[in-house]
Amino acid sequence: MKPRHWLAAAALTLAGACATAAPPPAAHEIAAFNAPPLSAEALLAHVRVLASDEFEGRAPGTAGEQRTVEYLQRAFEAAGLEPGVALPDGTRSWVQETQLNAATLTNTPTLTLTGRDGARSYEYATQFSAWTRRLDPTVSIENAPLVFVGYGVNAPELGWNDYEGVDMRGKIAVILINDPDFETGDDRGFGGRAMTYYGRWTYKFEEAGRQGAAGAIIIHETAPAAYPWAVIQSATGSARWDVVRADRGANRAGFEGWINNDVAMETFRRAGLDFNRLKARAQTRGFRAVPMGALRGSIELQTQIETRTTANVIGVLPGAERPDEVILYSAHWDHLGRCPAVDGDDICNGALDNATGTAALVELARRFNADGRPQRSVAFIGLTAEEQGLLGALYYMQHPVFAPRNTVATINMDGVNNAGPTHDLEIVGFGKSQMDDLITEALQAQGRRVEPDSSPEAGYFYRSDHLHFAQLGIPVLYTSNGVDMVDGGVERGRAINEAYVADNYHKPSDEVTEAWDMTGGAQDLEALYAVGRRLADGDEWPEWRENAEFRAAREASHH
Repeated sequence: MKPRHWLAAAALTLAGACATAAPPPAAHEIAAFNAPPLSAEALLAHVRVLASDEFEGRAPGTAGEQRTVEYLQRAFEAAGLEPGVALPDGTRSWVQETQLNAATLTNTPTLTLTGRDGARSYEYATQFSAWTRRLDPTVSIENAPLVFVGYGVNAPELGWNDYEGVDMRGKIAVILINDPDFETGDDRGFGGRAMTYYGRWTYKFEEAGRQGAAGAIIIHETAPAAYPWAVIQSATGSARWDVVRADRGANRAGFEGWINNDVAMETFRRAGLDFNRLKARAQTRGFRAVPMGALRGSIELQTQIETRTTANVIGVLPGAERPDEVILYSAHWDHLGRCPAVDGDDICNGALDNATGTAALVELARRFNADGRPQRSVAFIGLTAEEQGLLGALYYMQHPVFAPRNTVATINMDGVNNAGPTHDLEIVGFGKSQMDDLITEALQAQGRRVEPDSSPEAGYFYRSDHLHFAQLGIPVLYTSNGVDMVDGGVERGRAINEAYVADNYHKPSDEVTEAWDMTGGAQDLEALYAVGRRLADGDEWPEWRENAEFRAAREASHH
């Protein structure tokens, strides 16, 4: 999950991970099943298990993953689902085995920037973060020239290329986060303040690799990144995951990483460059990359590489009349596992992010089964490795279990309201598809209202698993939580959101507390159920709007 309006506060194969760990409860022992389907009580009961210390933060490749996968399998079966994955031998499985590479640093690297004023070294985690996507045990960059490449965008269809005229081979790209029109607000080809995929850090590292850069450094600024440095810091030291690539990561920059704002400002001063003036230039069409004087960068990364098997967990309720047509509900089950300790607690339990969404999968399945088998099939997918870059969803995109042309829609859940009822529900990516119309009607039936994405500049539509389903052409629905709370209104809703992002997001404190109130979350999920049920019992095929970037993929899948 990425922070939006969130409210209140293994290295082994799946078959053998940590056999000494106590097994998760059997289906008849699942406490949530003592409460009505899709109720606040049932949701909270699941979260208490999934976000417990026994699940160790649910990191892929750990005993926590093994426990989570087994819990989901038993819960899906008890909810009336069937295994969703057809195997080559004709049997079926609950898991889509997902091959990923894990790269774990075995040294504590130092970033050294050398200029005419000598060498200065920066501290890992507190001042910079770095990793490599190359499957090499040692990556050593020595005295590579630094080049400021603005926003690091190469978009031929927009007539924009920040790399034009510069050969990045052997050089380190220094890059701004977000889009060129984030600060200006006017549309310079990137939708105004609404972030496009070009603004995402994932894209910027991909493009730096395509340009042949030896390294890629993004300058962290809290507003355009939409999260504080602490979020970057929380991921340092943990394994970096990627899908298995034939070129073993050779098309990526030698290292990728971030520097904090203080280091960035010092670096520009040392290069004799005015950061604010260069940023303003980078926001204009025709910007050209700027060498950063005599500055040279050096870093060595020593990495242990493992290929691990993690899993997407998939259950399906087959349709009674048109089983080949499928509605998908998705949520990522993973979180960070062990993380930097706070007051002696080093487990990032991920209660809101995303034990709530995982709980919702089970409860939606129970509700569908209780209300009778629909005409179309409904599938429920617990995705792995979202926190590592949406990798479980990317793997699914590369190996879809259900044919994209027969997939009616995907409804993704990444954090469910845990602070009480709201008058509204925010739709991330509002205006992209006819799914907006369906959720609007469902909310109106509850006496509630839709609110469009209040922070399009943060690019949240591109920051959760539904992105890869959209890239298959499948229309998606992705909601954030409402902020106009029944108890306390917008002022209280915003205050709770801000406190969560500042104090709990990707930290050990994302745990269940006495303040949790899942009644609002249950109400939101009732609306998502209504949308899915309407599609599952009808014959509608929602479409992308004319201006949606995924419309062409949908049209291609139907040919």
